[in-house]
Amino acid sequence: MRERLVELFMPSYANETHHIYLLSSVRKRKLTETRKTNHVRVSVYVLCFVTAGEGIVVLDGALRKIRPFQLYLLVPGMTIELPEHAVSIEFYAISFEPILLEGGAGAYTAQSSLAGVLSPGLVEIRHPQLIFQQMAQLYRESKLEATKAAPALRIRLEQLILSIAGHEAGMPSAARDERVERSIAYMERHYMEKLSVEQLAAAAGAMPTVAFSQLFRHETGMPPVEFLSQLRMNRAKQLLNSKSSRVKEVAAAVGFRSEFYFSRMFQRAVGVPPTLYMKRKHLRVAVASSLTFGDHLRSLGIEPVCEVDLFPYPGHSPELYIRLLEQQLSELEQSKPDFIIADHYHTDFKEQFKRTAAPVYMDFSVWDWKRNFERIAELVDREREASEMLTRLYVLIETAGLTLRRRLGKERVTLIQVSHRAVGIQGKEHHPLNELVYGELGLEPGGQVPVELWRLELQPEELPVLDSEHLFIHHHHVLAGSERIYEKLTATAAWPQIPAVREGRAVRIPNWFVMSWTPLGRERIVNELLAALAQEQHGADRRYPE
Repeated sequence: MRERLVELFMPSYANETHHIYLLSSVRKRKLTETRKTNHVRVSVYVLCFVTAGEGIVVLDGALRKIRPFQLYLLVPGMTIELPEHAVSIEFYAISFEPILLEGGAGAYTAQSSLAGVLSPGLVEIRHPQLIFQQMAQLYRESKLEATKAAPALRIRLEQLILSIAGHEAGMPSAARDERVERSIAYMERHYMEKLSVEQLAAAAGAMPTVAFSQLFRHETGMPPVEFLSQLRMNRAKQLLNSKSSRVKEVAAAVGFRSEFYFSRMFQRAVGVPPTLYMKRKHLRVAVASSLTFGDHLRSLGIEPVCEVDLFPYPGHSPELYIRLLEQQLSELEQSKPDFIIADHYHTDFKEQFKRTAAPVYMDFSVWDWKRNFERIAELVDREREASEMLTRLYVLIETAGLTLRRRLGKERVTLIQVSHRAVGIQGKEHHPLNELVYGELGLEPGGQVPVELWRLELQPEELPVLDSEHLFIHHHHVLAGSERIYEKLTATAAWPQIPAVREGRAVRIPNWFVMSWTPLGRERIVNELLAALAQEQHGADRRYPE
């Protein structure tokens, strides 16, 4: 097999070296505590990604504490000692053979080697959840009869190893036009100087300025000036992390002559001024959100000093709303936060917030809950904790998705929100909840679930007979009259004809629509979906408390 692969690959890579990877197996393993010390000698190359548990092992004579979301590369000849009662972990194990092809002058050699790609032992990765997703996908595809021996698996393994190598080195994985790369390299060497688009276009290869700007935006998604500013701000963050750093010196080091202008641009890009960024691990943080952004902080091990929701919910009288508003603004002021994390429902309160502390608004140009979570994690210096939280969530979603799909088979799921105005059928995309249920968990949508819309709103009498065996219903704005709309819905001729209703599988749920914006909320949704199916199997009451 190896000789055949050498014949296939070497003609295209004469006078070069090239790595190819032969996949042996992909397994999910569980290593439980033992009553005696075990010694293992590794005979093949293995990538091990720990998903749960912890313990102590001796790896080639060095003591290692194994913990979730670590990645290890085991190589032939390596020794592993498992002390008595010292380890209990679950992990993915990918066995493979790396072949290094070297050729030139009509001759070639092939040997098993990962030299220059990955180092044995613990592999440091910045975003373990992304590596986990690729490993889980490789595992799933390896179980399909149609792909067990397919070249697609070898390609998938190669992509995984390249991703790991890229994460380890901190390098971008996507290839860009070499002219854009030259201009970026020029920026990285001269970002502390005053640079013009004309200089960058010249560095790219004497390109016309307009053509360069268009190419740069196409390749990177932003204009060259914006990319340069981002590069400077990223470098400024690194410098500000130093205990001995001073804002004036950092400003000069990244190309700003004015400390004031640098501070203003830094706050615009990051959300807080550099003086606060330097102390961000110990800041007092408040939250103003209708999307439970306080859970973002809690998942990072931080309790907000104050949490308010100033949205004027339907059903509240003007007098009640004013009283609640004044009470919450007073609590916010008394909590003395260093800054306030706010969502787009609170943009009208920006000036009021400024009297207490600087507000930092999350980006809602796209509905990306993960981007907001990672940005909040950076603001409070908890990037590592955020990465670990996301990995735990992905592990849960992966295992729960398998369980749910196995139990449901071809049965379909529909999500409905009943408000005081209408009945909304959730679509397949464009909302965190839709993406979780139909995308990440892979559940089969009901026949009337819209593909292009994030939600389709209808009056109760307009609702068709839904082709769905499972119905999850949230009553929104109860004080404003959603129960009245629900009564109209259940009185229609279509309602009793819905398979989910007929089989007693209409489940009332809490506000998954809001919960889906945070990792803790998504975790709860997944667990409640699992519980709903378990209750159906045992004929229990299918309703969650609000």
